Formats: sequence, structure tokens, C-alpha cells
Amino acid sequence: MRAVARQIEVGSLPESIAKFAPPGQVFLTAGRQYDVHAIAVFEGQPSLLVVDDLRYPAWYPAWLFEVVDTALPPDWICNVFREEPALVVGPDFVASDLAAYEGMVELAADRVDLFWKRVGSDAGGSE
Repeated sequence: MRAVARQIEVGSLPESIAKFAPPGQVFLTAGRQYDVHAIAVFEGQPSLLVVDDLRYPAWYPAWLFEVVDTALPPDWICNVFREEPALVVGPDFVASDLAAYEGMVELAADRVDLFWKRVGSDAGGSE
């Protein structure tokens, strides 16, 4: 899956999106294509896990992107939780359970190691 960052005016974000994309904390380049490494729905808002311009794995609201390739890797799984996030789609080390997702959000060393191993093995990535 791939997405292109949209050109966004700082004050134009809907309130429901702005709380997940504070000014000065969005490190995306408009027009740049990003590989999507997982998807999560948190408080009703879909977010995409990408490697941002600081070269960190980061979750950003999907609203900030235009999806240009909807194909999902064949090993991705989907998990639904009673608590937030309501839905996580991605590789096992992100989506297997709530602890896996939370570890990726918090950039736990074991999750980040698995992430970089996977990203390094992806062929044809744009990052």
C-alpha cells in the first residue's frame, strides 16, 4: 500500500484530525509518496504507519494522504479490539494483539527492530 502526502494548510485541518497532527509535529512532504506499513482506526479516525521525513516510523491520520496503491501485503492480518484502537491491519508484530500495536506506537525497541527488519526486506519501497 502506498500513499502520497497531501498539500495541507496548517489551519485547515478538521478538529477531529488536528488533535492527531499538531502543528510542528507532522514531518511529511507534500507530493511525496510513502509506503504504508500498517493501518489503525483510533477514535474513529484511520491512521497510516509510515516512515516520515525524520526517518522514524510514525502514525499519521489517513486524511493527510491520498492513497495511490491499495494493494495490501499478503502477510498482513486484521484484528479488532473492544478498546482503542478499534481496528489494526498490518504485519503480525503490529496487529497480533493490543500489546503489539501499543509497542509500535510507543516505539518499543523490540517492535522497532522488527519494523526495520521488515522495511529493509521490502523490495521496491519508496523510502
